[in-house]
Amino acid sequence: MYNWLFRLSKYDLHDVETLKANLRAHLYDGALFGFALSFISVNTIFPVFIERIGGSAVAIGSIPVLWTIGLNLPQALLFRFIYTTGPVKPLVMRYGLLYRLSFFLIGAFTLLAVQHSTVVVSVILLLFLLFLSAVTGSLSQPPWFVLFTKTVPVTLRGRVLAVRQILSSSLGVFGGSVVGFILAAFSFPTNFSLLFFIAFAFMMMALVSVGRLKEPASTSEEHSVIDSRSFLTLAHKSVREDRNLRNFLFADAFTLMSMTVSVFYAVYAIQKFSLPTSYVGTFTMIFMGSMVVGNLFFGFIADSYGHKLNLMLLAGFAVAANVVAILAGNILVYGLVFFFSASTIALQGISRLSFIAELCTEKERSLYIALANTITAPVVLVGVLGGVLVKNFGYPLVFLFGMVTAICALLLLHRYVAEPRVRSIQAYV
Repeated sequence: MYNWLFRLSKYDLHDVETLKANLRAHLYDGALFGFALSFISVNTIFPVFIERIGGSAVAIGSIPVLWTIGLNLPQALLFRFIYTTGPVKPLVMRYGLLYRLSFFLIGAFTLLAVQHSTVVVSVILLLFLLFLSAVTGSLSQPPWFVLFTKTVPVTLRGRVLAVRQILSSSLGVFGGSVVGFILAAFSFPTNFSLLFFIAFAFMMMALVSVGRLKEPASTSEEHSVIDSRSFLTLAHKSVREDRNLRNFLFADAFTLMSMTVSVFYAVYAIQKFSLPTSYVGTFTMIFMGSMVVGNLFFGFIADSYGHKLNLMLLAGFAVAANVVAILAGNILVYGLVFFFSASTIALQGISRLSFIAELCTEKERSLYIALANTITAPVVLVGVLGGVLVKNFGYPLVFLFGMVTAICALLLLHRYVAEPRVRSIQAYV
């Protein structure tokens, strides 16, 4: 299967069997980890969970803010501790375990404390725990991607990421049906706590697969110990001197802003069409099933034509999702919102970091990834603004904002961002 799917015969590698073993580990990890996330989706389940507790639109709007900032901003502050000399797999295992334990804490708090706390206390503490999960995820994400680039050749990365997401999304369709059953069969908040415990169990299985990766020896120049001040100096220098990176960061900021509104899709549908809470399981099934369909194509597009095209498709799907959310008159048509939204997530997972990795040399990769995540993360603060807009003007205005920012991202990518695989990159202004 691996020779056919990834065409390994064309690679002049010393140990093809090692590559096969690493590909298997990556696929198992991706399948299990994605399956786990289908039980606690930040896009569909967690917003409904906060709304079910009694959280306001502002609280719901803060979910993507806390999640994205937690995942990205600490990378600048903790750069010295994340990127050290030597192998990176021990860092991935260490911080990956912390990340998984944070979801166990959310499940335990939900089971033991939500019913005995006020709405304000419950919402604040759960949002804090979500932010804590994102921060611990921030510690493991960049080292994991460095490990990924060390164990997968550049022309296979889009395909591998796509296949990972196809497997995880296929399992996620089943996960969505389980979510619907659990939410309907068990009382609140036991039902939501079970979702977090199940997610934790499958995340731990995924971590076992990461432990099976065979990391090649690091070169002396591959990583360097660096403090936050030096990081900021290097970041400023990179942005000033690399026009293509600078233009990409602008486009990426608009893309992230457009994606913050996705947190309102499920909540709006349940309210508008008077649906039971358990219907979020159906939304998750549509979401995961759509990722299966999309990932059949997105990985091959990235490997064949480059990641810029995928990023433009991402912005286009974000426009479509918001248009349908505004105009849909029934739940069947509204289901397209989750198809388009799922496509944006799939495309981001395949192409965002991969595009950044191709903008720089291997030595600069850790810096560029942390730089892009750190600079663009604060723009998701508009998610709080989205909550305020919902409270005062309703959901359609928020979806209109998401559509406009996605159009801006699409135009910037098309006009000012060059495909890094093209040898001769023209000057962009």
